[in-house]
Amino acid sequence: MRERTAELLRVNAALAVAKAKADEANLDKTRFLAAASHDLLQPLNAARLYASSLVERPLPEPEAIIARNIDASLAAVEEILSALIDISRLDAGRLEPEITDVPLNELFLHLEVEFAPLAREKGLKLKVVPTSLWVRTDRKLLRRVLQNLVANAVKYTSSGGVLLGARRKGGSVLVQVIDTGRGIPPSKHKLIFKEFQRLEENSSEIRGLGLGLSIVERICRVLQTPITVNSRPGRGSTFSVLLPSAEARGAQVVAPPRKSFHGPIKGSVVLCIENEPAVLEGMGTLLRGWGCEVICAASSDGALEAIAQSKQTPDIILADYHLDGETGLEAVKRVRQHLNSDVPAVFITADHSPEVERELRASGFVLLRKPLKAASLRAIMTRLTLRRVAAE
Repeated sequence: MRERTAELLRVNAALAVAKAKADEANLDKTRFLAAASHDLLQPLNAARLYASSLVERPLPEPEAIIARNIDASLAAVEEILSALIDISRLDAGRLEPEITDVPLNELFLHLEVEFAPLAREKGLKLKVVPTSLWVRTDRKLLRRVLQNLVANAVKYTSSGGVLLGARRKGGSVLVQVIDTGRGIPPSKHKLIFKEFQRLEENSSEIRGLGLGLSIVERICRVLQTPITVNSRPGRGSTFSVLLPSAEARGAQVVAPPRKSFHGPIKGSVVLCIENEPAVLEGMGTLLRGWGCEVICAASSDGALEAIAQSKQTPDIILADYHLDGETGLEAVKRVRQHLNSDVPAVFITADHSPEVERELRASGFVLLRKPLKAASLRAIMTRLTLRRVAAE
């Protein structure tokens, strides 16, 4: 009996050591992926800035097609890289939910604007059912879950349509994405939530690595929100997310984002602080294409010198967070102090850590991730410009 007990203790100890080594190896892998992704995002960001500049220019049709194809290819790389970063953050426990009361209709309207054009291109009908329901969850993480579910539904549906809606279920709210796609065999329902797994019958037709649902499953785990799938071949699929209900705060009028335009930001003086020369040059090219006056610098010292030489006062500051020997936050504060003005600032970073996000949000600044989406930057610059003009 003693020998068995001793042997059992030895086995348990060996298992504990093996598990600790496996956990450490997994953490090392996660750290490496996060670091490598950060380094890859810098040249990818520069490439996307140049590609966006080309796409927005009036080029002859053959060259315009090439520019659009380059931009689409870079967008595909960005999608895969962003998914890998998300998975590494989720696996490392670095994604901290911020739980608030969220009006579902606001999210639904934004998703309709985002995916309706793509659905129309495929001849599909995207139906978003208006709702007055509120839920208690992390707004950004829920949006990411619904984005992936709707994107997948549109991607894997060749005829018919996709429906996004919500209903009460007991004391909770059930949000559902329903499609008329080819369906999923019951034996594959668990498999589709594993990374790099795609159904064989779709693998040659649809671009992607099969990471979307893996991210959805991980986020739902972080939110402690159950997700289920009900699907059979030839009968479409229904993905359901069960969320805690929140008390509605009355009707909210939320206008969906309109298509961006250059108008309000044309003529704006923009200070760009970025220590990567290719990214800085690409940013300048993009902004000048929008009709902006651009002041470029790699540091706060360079920014103050460039402002003095240009004899112009910036209307907006765009700054990377990680600079050489200082943070973008420190650089922006120094420039503001020099100008004696709270110039609106947008931080653009490849750092996905929650600490950086919390620091910038607490300081009241806007945060954008690299690789930068030109439409997102233009929309934020437009909003900040209109706010500044209204205050004058």
